Amino acid sequence: MIWGFAGPWYGEYECWKGDQLERQLDFIVKHGFTSMQIGLNELDDPKRRDFIAGFVAQHDLRLTTGVHLKTLAPDPAVTQRQTVDFLEKLRRYKDLLRVPIVTTGAGAGHRFDRTMPLDEKLDRMAAVFAPLAQGCFELGCPLGIENHGDFYCSDLVRLCERVPHMHMFLDTGNTYLIGEKSVEGCADAAPYTIGTHFKDHYVCPDPGKLTFVLDGAPLGSGDVGLAEVFGILRKKAPDPDNLVMHWELVTPKGMNPLECMEKSWEFVRSLER
Repeated sequence: MIWGFAGPWYGEYECWKGDQLERQLDFIVKHGFTSMQIGLNELDDPKRRDFIAGFVAQHDLRLTTGVHLKTLAPDPAVTQRQTVDFLEKLRRYKDLLRVPIVTTGAGAGHRFDRTMPLDEKLDRMAAVFAPLAQGCFELGCPLGIENHGDFYCSDLVRLCERVPHMHMFLDTGNTYLIGEKSVEGCADAAPYTIGTHFKDHYVCPDPGKLTFVLDGAPLGSGDVGLAEVFGILRKKAPDPDNLVMHWELVTPKGMNPLECMEKSWEFVRSLER
């Protein structure tokens, strides 16, 4: 597996002084990760491109990148241009970054809004993502769509079933944002999952507000069921040995983020024994 870090970037990590990207790259190497996400625009400047490419090669990193399209945009030509432009940059820079996967979001509101029926939304999303997924596949950097608290995992699985070479970038904690059972949602997504935001939460229902109250948690300490989710991914993901596992490490109130990091590594190492 490719273990990476997605943030949040707390002040205790000391990444906000000087060049933030350089500090973040230093941070992931220092703390045992080999991946993070980077925007392709970071490579447009030749000097910066040379630095990033050299750092990636020196430390054997594999950096992911992302693209976000407004899939319900009224003019299809807008997303078509964005797709062409992104794929051209990906072709140009993917080998420098050693890109294993590309991530995206639905860009279509959420399943409970009233803009259009869910099936129609999925139709529109499929039309937009089909050329992007095909292009990423041809470049060897498969596309994964994140469940961002907007659609059920099962909704996005329906999209993956319709669009060739479309995959899931599974956020294990975002299941709770839309009222899914976490393990079941992750199990739905697993056969299409190429990467994750590996995240945990402490969960407390608030009947007065008709909602869940979520706090962060060290990985493996919360209510997501990460040990079970990890086991499901190992069994059902299409390429479990190359899963991109980016921690999204939300520190609970009252805990130092570096302590949360240490506890999370203890849990992750226990999974790999």
